[in-house]
Amino acid sequence: MLWLHDFSLFGGLLLLLVSTTLVESTLVPRHATIVDRDTVQSNYTFIIAGGGVAGLTIADRLTEDPSVSVLVIEAGPFDAGIDGILVPGAYAPYYYFWPNLVTVPQAGLNNRSISTICAQVVGGGSTINAMVFLRGVVEDYNGWGLLGNSGWSWNNMLPYFMKSENFTKPSASLAKTANISWDDTVRGHSGPVQYSYPNYFYPASANWWNAAKSVGLQPVKDPNAGSNPGIFWIPSVLNATTMTRSYARRNHYDRVIASRPNYHVLASNSVSKVLFGGTQAIGVNYLPTAGGNISSVYASKEVILAAGALHTPQILQLSGIGPKKLLNKFGIPLVVDLPGVGQNLQDQSTLTIPYNFSANLFPNSGSMLSNATYNAEQLALYQAHQPSAYTIVSTLSTNIGQLALQDATSAYKQIAAQARARNPADSLPADVDPTVLKGYVAQRNLTIQQFESANVAVGTLHWDTADSALIYHLHPLSRGSVNINSTDPLANPLIDYRTLTDPTDAQLYTALFRKQRQLFLAPSMQVLGPVEAAPFGAQLTTDDQLVAVMRNQIDPSNAHQCCTAAMLPRELGGVVCSDQKVYGVKGLRVADISFWPMETSGAPTATMYAAGERLADVIKKEYCLAGAC
Repeated sequence: MLWLHDFSLFGGLLLLLVSTTLVESTLVPRHATIVDRDTVQSNYTFIIAGGGVAGLTIADRLTEDPSVSVLVIEAGPFDAGIDGILVPGAYAPYYYFWPNLVTVPQAGLNNRSISTICAQVVGGGSTINAMVFLRGVVEDYNGWGLLGNSGWSWNNMLPYFMKSENFTKPSASLAKTANISWDDTVRGHSGPVQYSYPNYFYPASANWWNAAKSVGLQPVKDPNAGSNPGIFWIPSVLNATTMTRSYARRNHYDRVIASRPNYHVLASNSVSKVLFGGTQAIGVNYLPTAGGNISSVYASKEVILAAGALHTPQILQLSGIGPKKLLNKFGIPLVVDLPGVGQNLQDQSTLTIPYNFSANLFPNSGSMLSNATYNAEQLALYQAHQPSAYTIVSTLSTNIGQLALQDATSAYKQIAAQARARNPADSLPADVDPTVLKGYVAQRNLTIQQFESANVAVGTLHWDTADSALIYHLHPLSRGSVNINSTDPLANPLIDYRTLTDPTDAQLYTALFRKQRQLFLAPSMQVLGPVEAAPFGAQLTTDDQLVAVMRNQIDPSNAHQCCTAAMLPRELGGVVCSDQKVYGVKGLRVADISFWPMETSGAPTATMYAAGERLADVIKKEYCLAGAC
């Protein structure tokens, strides 16, 4: 949520970046741990496919044991330290987008084919996201446990959340003025991931905050304490000393490279398949992401997949692990028939609502692009380490509202009852495997229970203080898929989110839309003169009218793709067990967001850092590494 939402604004940012250098660009230094195809070793203890949050966290923790060697193979390059990545107010993440990712026509979105975003860079999504650091809620992780995964609950995860992070408090004066609050007992203070808050806010944020309160949304003391419905300032993955992005490359690679000759990263290369000796994973094939010859490298203990929810299932399928019918179609020798590989795709879809204002306050988030004097002033303040709009991710504001369904509509019980009455099979493709359907039924039952809970947010409202309001759908009942369309490992897979194919998702969107409309009709917003703009507007009064417009406007992805190699029992279409081992083979795990069974009520980054810490401990214990036994 609030990660990647309106790239049409970035053209102006690019011009700004051309003329302004905020942070000195740095070339990647040549350390022994940065290897290329000529210097990579032939054997490692562990090979990790993917250098995002999960991959780098695990590599960092495993190489704490000097007897272990780890190779991370990342499809993208090391970032070049540009301002568009490091400086929040210069946010321009498109430099490291995976190229040419486009969905198949989306049946629930008027058959639109839509560009979709994931990272191709060392550091993964943490390098390009909008820096929001928001955990899920108690029911999210407890729900994972209830789906048959022992060792997963809020209480299991909290120590890893705290281990992963290093929270810096805002100043007392800013906290008082801006309504920032937190519970220090649930925030970590010695981990590698720096996070804090911007030191500036736009004046109209107060109008939005007061309007939200007037329509029944209450301030949350700490949204990272296990319950987040309400309004709060956005915790940001921000180094409070430098006011720059804190991301996985810095937190779990740069931080340790000087003392870790056993930690190797091979960038700009893609894993094409996992190699097996019988059913034992023994290594991987890989090739330059730009194209070239295939090479092999071997692992004495494990191969760990961390390539993301769109590419981990692709690697599994190309390796002979996946739905038998699909693999037979492409002549891929079957290693394990796992029908769940590539199924269960979820994301937190987004809707942007344009507004015109007749009396908006200056400055606002749009002023950074429209007012050169204001922009220069804020740049100078940022460079002088003073409070500045450059500490806020460009095009965002600082506070959001997380809504339980009952916060959005009094008809929440009716919506839940209608969802229960529908046949779950109608929400999946007709040829769905019976085990995948059983797993979906279990997830669906949990999600409907969450619709009835006051403690689980199902949607997010945000106003950028300029001309856009944003709605995020956090817990969809629609499910999609990711499947290979070729045996070429560099060909993009077929991506089908199937957004809004379940009727309940449309009901949640209309409930959230009406709450957004109610918020903007509150007196403290009305003084700013907001007018809902085309293609929306006051003429749209019925749910059918709203949904008809939404089907042309909703983006199926917020770059929070998950759940395509789900941690579920095998009889429920699962791909990995609770220790993230792939069923039917040895020496192979899935570490990235693919393993999630369901979306959370937060954003991926915080959970993925914690999950990486957890899995590293599981692996250390299994192999008695770094004194874990």
